[in-house]
Amino acid sequence: MSIYQKIIINKKDVDILKQADDKMKLLIESVGDINREYIENSFIALVNSIVYQQISFKAGNSIWNKFENLVDEITPENLDKIDFEDLRSCGLSKSKIKYIKNIADAIMNNELKINEYDEMSEEDIYEDLIKIKGIGPWTIEMFLIFSLNKKNIMSYGDLGLRKGIEWLYGIKEDITEKEFNKYKKKFSPLGTLVSFYLWEITIRNYFKYKNIYKLNLKNNVVYMNSKVGIIEIQSSDGKIISLDFVNEKLYAEKSEEVLENAKIQLNEYFNGERKKFDLPLKLDGTDFRLKVWKELQNIPYGITCSYKDIAIKIGNKNAFRAVGGANNKNKIAIIIPCHRVIGSNGSLVGYESGVERKKVLLDLEKKYYMEVENK
Repeated sequence: MSIYQKIIINKKDVDILKQADDKMKLLIESVGDINREYIENSFIALVNSIVYQQISFKAGNSIWNKFENLVDEITPENLDKIDFEDLRSCGLSKSKIKYIKNIADAIMNNELKINEYDEMSEEDIYEDLIKIKGIGPWTIEMFLIFSLNKKNIMSYGDLGLRKGIEWLYGIKEDITEKEFNKYKKKFSPLGTLVSFYLWEITIRNYFKYKNIYKLNLKNNVVYMNSKVGIIEIQSSDGKIISLDFVNEKLYAEKSEEVLENAKIQLNEYFNGERKKFDLPLKLDGTDFRLKVWKELQNIPYGITCSYKDIAIKIGNKNAFRAVGGANNKNKIAIIIPCHRVIGSNGSLVGYESGVERKKVLLDLEKKYYMEVENK
């Protein structure tokens, strides 16, 4: 008989979360239905939490399966009898074995009120469990979710939840507990459901997408291999909206005429046959950035200039730092040739897609430019 039971997720709660936050709504729609289970037996649930402490979900599954095969019936009495080395053979660390045996001993000695937890507050359960060595805040919070079915648990101690929030909300540095608690408060009293969706970010490796909007792509997209790696080109309404360098093909290709033309022109560019692109572009930015991007397109093939040069061209000679910022925000690489902008001292300076790519592009243009000049 399985120790697991399905956690029932209320559609009404899901709808409430969708209304609470646009990015959470996109995440929910991307993930779809959540399938989670809980362990009604409190002792087994505590042991399960210890097994999964500080390791990946995959590694935890492997150890737990071996553990279940070793122990016919997971009870405090049975675990007390099992040899230490036999437990080690499951992949359990020495410390985790001690923690599990601590829990078994505490229950056999009536040091835990484990049979009363259904009637106790979360705070009282916490105080009852925290005194056992090996049971920390994270283990208790997982126990509250995956045994007692508590509905409002978000654990700052859980790396997956922290990384999920950072990715979903574009937080570049490690989230502080104070910031984490703001989200916890925002989604209360449905914190557990939020945790389920945030965990899916790691399980499904959504981190390979830059953000939730990239994950939920609705544009047309094609890929091509080039001298600077895989190029991803996106279009909308018959216009190019982005050209980026990627490590892998993230989406199923959906082409249209403008994308096929872009691939042709890019191949011509890499072969030295095209010096200027003739493609409709859809740009989205401030007036200042639009001015900068327009001026970038006027930089001749094979020629470089500085941020200060661009600032002078747009009539604001002191705005060279802002020009640098606009340059980095260019979403249509190569076609809008931000790689042709270098430092005043001739250094390559930064490039959103990597200085090595920038060097390859400049060297390529220099090669073909010089061939033409020498004819």
